[in-house]
Amino acid sequence: MKFSDAVYEVVAATGASITPQEIRDRIKRDYPAFYGTEAAVRNIDAGHYKDLDHALLSAIYTTVRTDSRYLIDRSTKPYKVSIESSQAIEQVLDGGDGEDLERLNGIVYVLGTGVYTKEGKRIVKIGYTTQELAARIRQLYTTGAMFQFEELEAYRVDNYDLLEHALHKLLAPFRLNNAREFFSEDAIPFVREIADIHRRIQAAPGAWNGAQ
Repeated sequence: MKFSDAVYEVVAATGASITPQEIRDRIKRDYPAFYGTEAAVRNIDAGHYKDLDHALLSAIYTTVRTDSRYLIDRSTKPYKVSIESSQAIEQVLDGGDGEDLERLNGIVYVLGTGVYTKEGKRIVKIGYTTQELAARIRQLYTTGAMFQFEELEAYRVDNYDLLEHALHKLLAPFRLNNAREFFSEDAIPFVREIADIHRRIQAAPGAWNGAQ
């Protein structure tokens, strides 16, 4: 077994998010062969680390930062690591309770999640709601997902579902793996531009807005 496999098994076994320090303690307990290795001892002797715990913790930080299977929650210190898949996250967050899909008018939003990619990019959620945005955020918090949501952008528009669909299509280069609603923060400036174009089209003379 490789060290990276041991780290993955420890995180997977928790079924939740876990700090690097907690990973270290479980590696020491469950995979003692990776604690106090010859390489770690040499690095301590060379002054790179102060002790074996420090050497192991450094290896864990390097592993989780460079492996795309992990999500990192930087809203806490020390940060927490999970391996929740993008598909599982979306299943939790896609509930439509409280939405009135017959309404023409709604809010397309961009929410910060408090979670970052391994490159340090903030992950944002782009979606819509026919409720007040504060109510939708409270609803998302009840799902038990690992996010710390905050409003970054919100646009009240007609045909909100068309705008959301356009954003998801056009911003696909910034999408997090195959997650439909999750993108890197680099998408945000384009959200503003696309939302402005949508509003101008909806307000244009002769435009059909679904209310006729």
